[in-house]
This record gives sequence, structure tokens and C-alpha cells, in this order.
Amino acid sequence: MKAVIFDMDGVIVDSEKQWKLAEGPFFRRLVPSWTDHDHHKIVGLGVVDLYHWLVDEYAITQPKEEFLKECHALAEDIYGRKVVYTEGVGAFLAMLKRNRVKVGLASSSPREWIDIVLNRFELKHEFGAVASGDETPGKTKPEPDLYLLCAERLGVLPHECVAIEDSAPGLKAAKAAGMFCAAFRNGHNDEQDLEGADYEFSTFEELGTRFKIKPARG
Repeated sequence: MKAVIFDMDGVIVDSEKQWKLAEGPFFRRLVPSWTDHDHHKIVGLGVVDLYHWLVDEYAITQPKEEFLKECHALAEDIYGRKVVYTEGVGAFLAMLKRNRVKVGLASSSPREWIDIVLNRFELKHEFGAVASGDETPGKTKPEPDLYLLCAERLGVLPHECVAIEDSAPGLKAAKAAGMFCAAFRNGHNDEQDLEGADYEFSTFEELGTRFKIKPARG
């Protein structure tokens, strides 16, 4: 393992939970029949791909730019105020740094949303490369493009990477890229089919043990 590439939503911060809470009224206005089952289908999608999915599946008529503007307003509130930094991520990142493991971030979210999280939790210096959904339009997760782009920027081969994911589309993207995928059961994604993961974990301390990444002695 030369690199670890993180997903952001549901892995670094609990944003999948927050999006689910916020999006109900928003999506039911567009799709009156919207249910939790629909939510499970869109986890991991980039916002532009989400718009096209809604057009294809439900023939929504809201203009794309208006939809994106409303999503961005939700994102500013969710990422800027509501999300919580996942327990154990900071210590795990420190262990990776001490062990000279390269670290990247591959998220279907737009770069502007990613930067809200990185700035708020002072994480910009932690990632050697970032790949965002607006860099691979039409090819966000479950396509492998984001992971391949991040690996290229880190200067490593895909098979040298561990991808950390919490959703079925993200898992498919990581495996399609040829990476080892560690699936994070975060307490809010029990409905996600992560059976194809190479390893499943529920705490970052557990993940560090799996890869024999040990904390520094006190």
C-alpha cells in the first residue's frame, strides 16, 4: 500500500446523514412520491449527474442552473455548519503521515463543497491530491474516473491504493479502478450493499490495525 484515497461524504464527515435530513422537503417538492428508497439510489452521485438522473427517472422540469443553485445553498449550510468530523479520522491521517503513506481525496462533490469541509476542519494540508466531481462531468461514481485521476495526481498506480468508501456506487468506482476497497460502516449506511468490498470496518482504529499502521508511542 503506497496510498490511501478517501471518499468525503459519509467517510470524513457525516454529510450523507445530513443530506438525507435536509433533502426530503427539497426532493418531495420536485418529486412528490420521493421516499427513502429513492435516497439510497442517489448516494455517491455528483450533483450534475443527480440532476440528469432526476430528469431521466422522474422527468423533473426545474431548470438545471436553478437546481444547482438550490443544491449549493443546501451544501453551504450542511458542510459549513452541520456536518461533524468523523471520529478517528484525524488520528488515522496522522498515522498515515508518520508511515509516509500518500493520501488523496476522491469525491463526487464539487470542489467548492469539498473546500468548505477542508477549510472548516483545517484539512487542506492532509491531502496530496484531490479529485472532485466537477472535474469528471458525467463520470462520477460509480465510474472509476475520480479514483484514477486522484491516483495519477498522487503518482501511484491504482493497485497500490486503498480506497475508503461508504456507498455502493463508491465501492463500484474503487473496484473498477483496480483498487483495494475498505468499506466503512458508519452507522447510517446499513442499507448500502458493500458486499463486494475487500474489507469492512466500523472504526478507523480498526482500519489502522488491519494495515498494521501503528500510532506513535507516547
